[in-house]
Order: sequence, then C-alpha cells, then structure tokens
Amino acid sequence: MGVVTMLSFHHLTLGHGSVTLLEDASLTLCRGEVVGLVAPNGFGKTTLLTTLAGMGGASARGEVCVQGVAPHDGADLRAKVFYAPGDASLLYPSCTALDHLRMARDLWSSPHDVETLARTCGVDPFLHKRVRSLSQGMKQQLTLAIAYATDAACLLLDEPMNALDPTNVQRNTAILRGLARRGKTIVMSSHILENVDEASDRIVFMTGKGLIVSDARGMGGERARAVYERLYGGR
Repeated sequence: MGVVTMLSFHHLTLGHGSVTLLEDASLTLCRGEVVGLVAPNGFGKTTLLTTLAGMGGASARGEVCVQGVAPHDGADLRAKVFYAPGDASLLYPSCTALDHLRMARDLWSSPHDVETLARTCGVDPFLHKRVRSLSQGMKQQLTLAIAYATDAACLLLDEPMNALDPTNVQRNTAILRGLARRGKTIVMSSHILENVDEASDRIVFMTGKGLIVSDARGMGGERARAVYERLYGGR
C-alpha cells in the first residue's frame, strides 16, 4: 500500500488580530504517522491544532483538509478528527470517568469496549469516580482515554503527557505508537522533548511564522532538544 495522506494544509496563514503566527505554511501528514509539534509558548501550537480541528477562534486563510473533509464541513469533520486539550477543560466535573468514556464511544460510534479501554489506559482504578475528585494527572489520563475511545482517524493532542508520571508517559507513548501502526494519525504538541523523540516519526518546529520539519527517525543523531536550542536559544 502506498502512502496515504490523512491531514494536509496548504498556504495557511494563521493569527489573532494583528499577530501572525503562521504565514503561507504548508504540511502534509500521512496515515499511520505520529508528528510532534514543538515551539515555545506563544508560537501558536494550540491555535494550529484547534484550527485543524475546525474549532475556529483564529483568523485563518488557506486550505485545510482531513481525509478529504474541510474544517467548515462540521459533522463530517468531527467524525474523523478529535482534539484533546491538555488542561482538563474537556471534562465535566460532576461526571465519572466511565460516563466520559461512554459518551465518547457513543458520540463517535466507536467499536471500543470502554472497560477494556479503561484497563489499557490505566484509568480503571478511578473509573467510577467523579472528575472533581481526580488529581491533575488522573484527569490527563482520562482525557487521553477519551481521545482513544473515539476511534477517530486523526487525533490532535495538546500537551498529552502533561502532569503524567513516568509510568503513564510510557504507557501512553506505547498506545500512540500502537494507534499509528493501526493507521491512525496523531499530532501531539509537547514541551517534553525526550518524549517527542521517542514517540514521533517526524517533528514540526514552529518558527519565524513558518515550519521546519525534521525526520525523528533519521535526524543524523540530532535530538529534538538540540534542534530546539538551535532554533529558539534560551526560550
């Protein structure tokens, strides 16, 4: 099977008010690929992810497409892509973890068994607890489990390893690599550069209103942290 395009944008200019974050940028992401998105705070990582998810909130010009569907195509796009924030804002405090997983499964018509998924993601010990009683790390575990429960073809994950302990970082890295082998496409923004190296096939650095793309599996020995320091200095 040849390379299949999952998500692409062409000549994308993106910003807020008078601030331009990207200018005439283009990128194509393939089926079965994990892509790390890296830049200091304020460079527009979240804005780019939410724009690709069709969530609006920014000024955008250019062509964006997810499996042949444009962001303005509403329900069609939501069936293919899921955006997961890294600040637990996705969660309802009065609902349990199980409630969230069932909602995600049902809304996305997913084939997942939520109890099995909960065990795989390590959320089963608090499956029946309400979100308001969970720690920040537990909330992040649940947010990621919700993303997996959708079975969406493209996952856009904003700081997915935020607040996770090392065991759960490794657990979710393995899950992401497994999803890629099944043909899912994942874009993950992160400041944990060692994990970006481990999880990603390619790394996209946002800089100078443009994008620099590195092959994480063949960077000639240069790791994400070295590229980061070269591009951004002490930021």
